[in-house]
Amino acid sequence: MKYEIVDVNLKDKEKLYKLLQFALYDGSQYIDNDINDNLVFEYNWFDNYFTDNDRNAYFIKSNNKYLGMVMVNENLKFNNKGKCIAEFLIMPKYRRHHIGKNVAYDIFEKFKGDWEVQPMENNPIAYFFWKNIINEYTKGKYIIKNDGIEDVFIFNNEIND
Repeated sequence: MKYEIVDVNLKDKEKLYKLLQFALYDGSQYIDNDINDNLVFEYNWFDNYFTDNDRNAYFIKSNNKYLGMVMVNENLKFNNKGKCIAEFLIMPKYRRHHIGKNVAYDIFEKFKGDWEVQPMENNPIAYFFWKNIINEYTKGKYIIKNDGIEDVFIFNNEIND
């Protein structure tokens, strides 16, 4: 399936928030995250994606259909500089079509340098998804460190073999 990765602009902030709600709902089975009195999952840093230069958000679309979203920031655990995947969602209907893998590759290629990817704790599906993607993408040239709670996959894609 062909897709495009589209920058999220301020005018599309509410659309991103709605997609983020799906991601947070999806992950709520693995971590302690409940909806608030307004029946939404809170995300304290959401507005920062529209004010901070070190945060980027993207829609994944195909022919005007929203397939998912990716949020990238620089909140690293181990490196002094670089990028990390903050949120990643492919809608369930579009999973198992290699879209997630291809989008991950595209996002990695968009930002060369140090990367940290920390799959959601207690989520074996996310863990193996990211482990397989990063292992294949880096040809095994990554390390895993634990921050005391979760494993963090660390690699650098600046130098091509």
